[in-house]
Amino acid sequence: MSDLFKGVTLERAIDRKATADGRPRVDGAVETGVSAWELRVFGSLTALHAGRSLPLGPLRHRALLGLLLVRMGNVVAAGQLVDELWSGRPPRRPIATLQTYVSHLRRALASGGEQGGVRARVRHSSPGYVLEIDPELVDVHRFETLVDRGRQDLAERRFHSARDELSQALALWRGDPYLELTSYGPIADENERLEQLRLTAVETRAGACLAIGEADSVVTALYPEVQRNPTRERCVGHLMSGLYLLGRQAESLRLYEQTRRHLADELGVDPGAELQGVHADILHQRLPLTEPPASGGSCVITDRGADLCGPGPEAAAPRSAAAVPGPDDPPTAVPERPFRPPQPAARTRDTTGTRLLPGGARTRGVLVGRDRELAVLGDHVLDALDGGSHLTAVLGEMGVGKTELVEELAVRLHELLQEVVWGRCTSGEGVPAYWVWAQVFRQLAVSRPEAFRKAEARFGSLLAPLMLDPESGRRSLGGEDPSARARFLTQDAMCETLLSLAAEDPLVVVLEDLDQADESSLELLALLRTRLHCEPLSVVVTADDTGAAADLMGGGAVAEALGDSRTRSVRLTGLSRRETGDLVSAQTLVEVPDEVLRLLHERSRGNPYVLHQFIAEVGDPGLLCDRAVVENALADIPVGVRQALCRRLAPLPGPVLDVLRCCSALGGAFEVALVREVLGGSSTDVEVAIEAATRRGLLRRAAQPPFLLSFRDELVQEVLLGELSGSDRARLRESVVRALAQRPAALHAEYEPGRERARRTPRRHSTPGDAKGACGPTSVPPHPA
Repeated sequence: MSDLFKGVTLERAIDRKATADGRPRVDGAVETGVSAWELRVFGSLTALHAGRSLPLGPLRHRALLGLLLVRMGNVVAAGQLVDELWSGRPPRRPIATLQTYVSHLRRALASGGEQGGVRARVRHSSPGYVLEIDPELVDVHRFETLVDRGRQDLAERRFHSARDELSQALALWRGDPYLELTSYGPIADENERLEQLRLTAVETRAGACLAIGEADSVVTALYPEVQRNPTRERCVGHLMSGLYLLGRQAESLRLYEQTRRHLADELGVDPGAELQGVHADILHQRLPLTEPPASGGSCVITDRGADLCGPGPEAAAPRSAAAVPGPDDPPTAVPERPFRPPQPAARTRDTTGTRLLPGGARTRGVLVGRDRELAVLGDHVLDALDGGSHLTAVLGEMGVGKTELVEELAVRLHELLQEVVWGRCTSGEGVPAYWVWAQVFRQLAVSRPEAFRKAEARFGSLLAPLMLDPESGRRSLGGEDPSARARFLTQDAMCETLLSLAAEDPLVVVLEDLDQADESSLELLALLRTRLHCEPLSVVVTADDTGAAADLMGGGAVAEALGDSRTRSVRLTGLSRRETGDLVSAQTLVEVPDEVLRLLHERSRGNPYVLHQFIAEVGDPGLLCDRAVVENALADIPVGVRQALCRRLAPLPGPVLDVLRCCSALGGAFEVALVREVLGGSSTDVEVAIEAATRRGLLRRAAQPPFLLSFRDELVQEVLLGELSGSDRARLRESVVRALAQRPAALHAEYEPGRERARRTPRRHSTPGDAKGACGPTSVPPHPA
């Protein structure tokens, strides 16, 4: 098995030496004796002193600092800050609240100034406040300084210096700036501005690398950028030049054609003159395949429509986006790996090592505690590519990390030069048939245009249901004939197309959220499973096998696919306590006390998504060391978790929801008979509802008599109880009292702890009534029948 599936992270080390012209480095915190003070914007907004995170406070406190920081040195009116902080819904005394926030920030920033004085101050200056700070203490300022220097170096033809400066700048990009604050308008605008500056830095660095013959570095760095920004023509032009200089002319031309089609389809325009110039140079062989020169001597784009070519500063020719090097330049090196055209669903890493999700979004997430599962999944996929003829399923509850695991798999496969195409199932009205497969086929039409055209010519209109008319949004052809024979012929054509494409070049297909797939997509998967006979095709699916949607929307086909003898499953459960600690450390860079880790693990049950949401509720990572702060944050359910649980509960039938609401009022562990007595329904109906809730992973039954029931996840119980109105809750408890009154007194104490726990269950929401009725209509009988 390849080492790529043993949890080894491949990162690129960037040289951080002083620049070639002797200018000082600006890539670290400013030093004062043995202490260092730094304000970090990339990733979460964090203030550091001597390696310790300063307690900036909850989210809105940090938002205030962010709003002042984006106008660093300028006065921001108090009224404007109130509007931006509370989005038109201020507290009762907004100015007094704002002053409290300012006081907290002053104390927090001053706590890092024991040596060398206070480094940052929030000062009152009528009519508002101003943040006073040395810009060199802010990582985003150092980033901009390095980018400006790199661009200047490039303009002055100091290519090595430009490459080094821009590499240092990109190394500072630890994650999206102000990551947790982009819901605030001015900060979102600043986030977008910095992203555009990052792209400029990536393009400029690529130009410098081309100039010194590092075409392989250009291809490696620009591949993910072109994936995410297919209309960024300068990126495309540099990537085309790099590919050509590496001897990969066909891939370079294919990339141009793909970009031209994308611009025409999405924007109705042709490529600009600069990109057309690159295309013309490659077509006419104007960029000879040469070895990288010892110093200088290739082409680089420094401004729109301008080239710097050849070995000397006198060779500037504003003719096209790629220029002709001197005839004596030696040939380039042979590439180490072929280029895969940009695939919207494939994931890789950018030049800073930041992970890219399918579709191009970046994430700061890390994969912890899944080395064994990744190794097993990798084995299953490679076996299938070797002709294993099986389906691979990644199973687990919401938020347990199925997507992250498969994304990591896609990265490792990409490093093995293996193409991965991606589709996500979506439920709801208006979703066309075969939607997840349509996503897969459209990506293949882009990455393998010639092979796909052959398949289209072979099967004609049978593939039409996969291709929507981009103008009308309707299926262009086919799909009108509802007969079973027509459906089968369409599915047969799709299967044969996939198998023929895989026969030409091995293929991995990922289908996410199979439990939400439409019936036609599931039928196609079932047919494809019968056709897998030693073909180099691996199909990987993810599914929530414990959620309500699996039974309600799958119609049995999901269970059939997952239960097939040729399906190999990788099941994810919650992280262990140790792994939870590792994940918290990786996300926050804070050493959290064991007692706090215990609280976080017990409350989240080791679910990475839930854990991340609770950490976000705490706010400043430094506050994770304060048990009282953490306990207060854990008392509530984060809005994202509450909404996710409500989405899981919403499709449940009314009788099942009624039983679950009754159980939430009972709390603890309880007998089936007591539930039946409280609700007053028939024994059969209550048993059926309880069995349905148990099968969907919401309730569990004790293995020993009297087989008491309890919730698998206390968060589900709290959501159900919290959505009940006060009157419904009172009626339920009255029914419980009535039922208990008919039982021997010795049994009352058995249920008392459960009822007490239900009374203590937190029921706060982000705003009044947010969760009320979110899980479906409430139907609570006033009295048992």
